[in-house]
Amino acid sequence: MPPLSFSLPQFLKGFVREFHSTPLAAAKPSRRRLEHILRNVPKYPYPIKHTFKQSWFGLYGGKHIQFGNNVPENFLRYKTRRQWMPNVRHRSVYSRALGMHFSLDITTSVLRTIDKVGGLDAYLTGTKPARLKELGPTGWRLRWRVLNSPNYQRRLQAERKALGLLDGQEPVFPGAGSAPAPAGANHKLRGLLEDAFIGGEERVGGEGEEEIAVVAPKKAKPISAGKELISELERASAQRGGGSRGKKV
Repeated sequence: MPPLSFSLPQFLKGFVREFHSTPLAAAKPSRRRLEHILRNVPKYPYPIKHTFKQSWFGLYGGKHIQFGNNVPENFLRYKTRRQWMPNVRHRSVYSRALGMHFSLDITTSVLRTIDKVGGLDAYLTGTKPARLKELGPTGWRLRWRVLNSPNYQRRLQAERKALGLLDGQEPVFPGAGSAPAPAGANHKLRGLLEDAFIGGEERVGGEGEEEIAVVAPKKAKPISAGKELISELERASAQRGGGSRGKKV
């Protein structure tokens, strides 16, 4: 029988990992991972907290570690410090704009918000400052990818086309004095308001069109609040032939 070419310590070395203080080559510090996430994206507009670094790499919704004390039931003087961690789950969420799933560390509060607003894309593309502040670096990068995706751009163009807006045109909201009266408004009440406050109306368009453009009043009618307003409305209604009412018996 030939002698063994290796000793017992060398044999056991293959099953026991050596302890060393140097980090692994594949491991990255948190700051380097943060720089990798925020590369090629606009600058995050809010300060990034360095006291809870694991929230950088998931959707935590602004959640943080909470600190407090354990208070005994018998109200003794001694207390012990403790901390409350956020309720974090590792879930897979789907983005319709990107057409792919993302496996993220996400809190249960963010999961409820995603279900409420109607999906991950609606959560990421919110425009309120509170929503942008709770996204964090990972949410900020996902938001940038969704906004620049072809599917989201096509849907945005379809919405603008349905509203009658051209490319680069902003919606114009006219003033109350120049806006036409709504088509579904109460005609009787609209007539009372026009006679009492405006003084006249001008019809625009050809036959079959019901669009009404409000014109400037001929003479301003000084009306004070209270009984004078009610009497003015009743007088205007009587002039239009709508002042007759049935008396209660």
